[in-house]
Amino acid sequence: MYAMKEGTGLGGARGWGLAERLLLGLTFGCFALMAAVIAAVSLKALLEEAAPRTAAVCITLPGLLLAGLGLACRRARADRGRRFALLLFAGTLALKGAFAVLVDTQPVSDFKMLYETAQWLAQGPVPLTALEYFVRWPYQSWFVAYMAVPMELFGADVLFFKLVNVLASALTGALVYGLARRFASEGGARGAALLYTLYPGTWLLAPVLTNQHLSDLLLLLALWLYTVPAAGLKGRLALAGAAGAALALGNAFRPAAAVALAAALCLLVLELLRERGGGLRAAGSALARFALLAAAYAALMWGFGQGVRLSGLNEYGLTNSCPEWKFVCGLNEETCGGYSKRDAERVFGGGDPRAEARALIAQRLSVPPDRLAKLAWDKIEKLWGRCETLEWTATENVVQALDRSGLSGGAEQAVRVVQRASSGCYVWCFMLAAAGGVCALRGRARSREAAQLLALAALAYFGVHLFIEVQVRYRLLMYALAFPLTAVGLDGLWTLGQILFHKTRKRS
Repeated sequence: MYAMKEGTGLGGARGWGLAERLLLGLTFGCFALMAAVIAAVSLKALLEEAAPRTAAVCITLPGLLLAGLGLACRRARADRGRRFALLLFAGTLALKGAFAVLVDTQPVSDFKMLYETAQWLAQGPVPLTALEYFVRWPYQSWFVAYMAVPMELFGADVLFFKLVNVLASALTGALVYGLARRFASEGGARGAALLYTLYPGTWLLAPVLTNQHLSDLLLLLALWLYTVPAAGLKGRLALAGAAGAALALGNAFRPAAAVALAAALCLLVLELLRERGGGLRAAGSALARFALLAAAYAALMWGFGQGVRLSGLNEYGLTNSCPEWKFVCGLNEETCGGYSKRDAERVFGGGDPRAEARALIAQRLSVPPDRLAKLAWDKIEKLWGRCETLEWTATENVVQALDRSGLSGGAEQAVRVVQRASSGCYVWCFMLAAAGGVCALRGRARSREAAQLLALAALAYFGVHLFIEVQVRYRLLMYALAFPLTAVGLDGLWTLGQILFHKTRKRS
């Protein structure tokens, strides 16, 4: 299936039809546009918030560093890929592990409540519904149970869970590399993996006890498994089932599987178009693969929910008592798609939460289209354009330690430096991702499932946040989905550089 010539579809020697070219053009074209918009709104925010000289340094210095990184990876040898993957994993584990140990972040807000609930649960089996939070959001029961087990077994503390976060981040970086290798050169794949590993935004949540790390790792693992090249139908079905299992386990930690399932469904449409010349057998193979992915996911999620119910942990399983709440927040113009205490009091004030939420959603959707469009754009700027948030990382004790360190300006200055340096890197990374989308319109990346699935998942994740609640920390999953495609951007830039170099030599 993957041994094919350029210009052919996944079905082998058959050429690209008009429908496939159109849909692939839309997939990678929209991905490139999305990445370019993210880079543009971030650049706009940096230019508005920083002095001109500071902004210039924040853009120029990361650009030079990334250029050096790209040149260092240019002539990487594919036969040493396994060694690089091991070094990448070990280096990430050591560096981010040291960061997680040195930055004494303490759980705050919901993170603190979930951690303390896990401590309570570790002392003996108790129904979580004793707390109103777990009646409203039963799906959080899995994450609490996950923390409670090592607490009970060997007294795990905050540091233990920080190091688990680091392990998950290191494995995610290895998956970014593995996925990028499927549609880009070895050098491009290494560059993409190093971008993901070194980008500050992937570090800042490492000391935070959020469920995002494990959820993102398992979602990316599901995409990796689903796109593993396999010659026979049995092998592909087995991989699809394994992908569904990984997706379900990740969704139990944090609901995000809908993004991957939507991307896989779009990929199925592309497969059916490509395989139409192969008759019913080829179409049936594509359908069976997606059906097994969805069935394995649904069956395991049901099983996990039943396990939570039967154990007495939460009688509501892993459901969401008010799924409309995310849309209530996401359509709030006053908070620009963020949490509102007034909304919470209305929805959860004693009546029927779902009915109240639906009434609010209907009211907010009834405004003129130009207001909805403005809200969507404001949310894009808020989620994708703002500086990285340090509110969860730089907790009060961390701020006090920085202020006592003698650093000029203390914690405030340190936070500002990290945020602006991150913004410069962020702009370049998404510019490279946009270049990757453009370059994927032609060449081998266009016909690779892994590239298509990542682009589709990134678009789904971007699109759903036009309607639901937004927080800057939600960007973490987008890095894992979009950064692998920077490998194609690096390949395209290297090719362009070679062309320009040869033309210059001919003229001279």
